[in-house]
Amino acid sequence: MQRLQVGQAEAVDVLVAKMQDLLRHIDDNRASRRLHHAMDHAAIRHHQVRTQDNRGFYHGLITGYAVAMKVLQGKVAGAR
Repeated sequence: MQRLQVGQAEAVDVLVAKMQDLLRHIDDNRASRRLHHAMDHAAIRHHQVRTQDNRGFYHGLITGYAVAMKVLQGKVAGAR
């Protein structure tokens, strides 16, 4: 398996594909729709920016959205 790096276009594409799969298993509610919209916007912006730092920022943002989707899915417990 190829190692992907932060900010790399292929890494973001893999992450977005995984998130699309997550969305199929989350109830359709306002929070999931907002996360989906935000994720799509961040993925588009990731492909538009030129610098590696900016790409890393959007990659991190999308990763945060993925964690939020897992929370909505009930697979991440809150801090105690």
